[in-house]
Amino acid sequence: MAVRRLMAQGVVLAALLPLCTGCFFAARQGVKALRGDKHATPAACDGMVLPPGMPAGVDGPYAMVQHSVPDPAMAGQDLVVFLPEHAPGPSPVIFLAHGFGPNRWPSYEGLIRHMVSRGAVVVYAPYPAFGATHDQRYDALWVGFKAAVAAEGRAMDLTRVGIVGHSYGGGAVPFLAARVFGEQGWGGRGAFTLALAPWYSYRTGDADMARLPPHVLQGWQVYDGDTMNDQRMAVDLYRHAPPAGGRYFFQAASGTLTWPQGPTAGCPLVADHRTPGLGDGVLLKRLAVYPVADALADQAFVTSADTAAKLAALGQWGPGYHPLVREAAPAAAKPQDAYVFPWTHPQNPRQGEGTP
Repeated sequence: MAVRRLMAQGVVLAALLPLCTGCFFAARQGVKALRGDKHATPAACDGMVLPPGMPAGVDGPYAMVQHSVPDPAMAGQDLVVFLPEHAPGPSPVIFLAHGFGPNRWPSYEGLIRHMVSRGAVVVYAPYPAFGATHDQRYDALWVGFKAAVAAEGRAMDLTRVGIVGHSYGGGAVPFLAARVFGEQGWGGRGAFTLALAPWYSYRTGDADMARLPPHVLQGWQVYDGDTMNDQRMAVDLYRHAPPAGGRYFFQAASGTLTWPQGPTAGCPLVADHRTPGLGDGVLLKRLAVYPVADALADQAFVTSADTAAKLAALGQWGPGYHPLVREAAPAAAKPQDAYVFPWTHPQNPRQGEGTP
């Protein structure tokens, strides 16, 4: 039951036991971490009355249409393409690489619906958890994304493309970016990446990142309550990524948010590893996750002075508690032993690229 529960949360735990030493201990620690991550959010905190003066991820006008496509990489499974209903003409595309285990798109339903509501086609491709190597998982993601384009490409504007990944999928973002933007040449008129609490990144060297087209916007987000993935993975990618297209690093912060229209006691917000997917409540997503995806997509897809100013201002605050903070010189806030998967773990292939 513990392994099944962990897989439902989309984190890399017991499924990696055959691949590393010491992972059984990591799995046990992960169970404790996830149990501790479950917080009860007051219902009033998920209302639509948002704090004034804070950028928020407000849904757009489009309803969501769901199409299933047989997945050539995984027999008997489908990949899913989500389309904005009645969108005028081909729409920008966002490829979503999920966390380890949950080959079920409802784990990210809030994020998917939000991105579709703003006019993007979102592609969700599964990959095998057990009995597969990292290469096989990465290749399954890429094959699935290409199959979705082959099946539903008429609805897609492949000159405007984003890649969003969480946890294991976040670690795969640089690999996918090299294929999407480099090999295929998609995203020629607008491109961005966003890695959320990334795990270890395979098949990704500094040379691969240096070959990205210079206009690609790159974003990373970490969570101060994350006990699973060491923030050093995101810091490493940020520091070694070419800055030409723009690099943005954000921390989602835990705390209690109060505002006049909110509950008297305020709203407790806990930024943990599950935040982009199955994290409790939607308020933190609307204040810390969706605005980052929106700002990067807007600047990449409909570039203007206004979108550039909003992206530059995002997460820039004065003193006091704010759920989203931009870090110009990011550094891990906790020692490595605070994480189930630290930077110096034997499975981290990027240790030779330099210290984050």
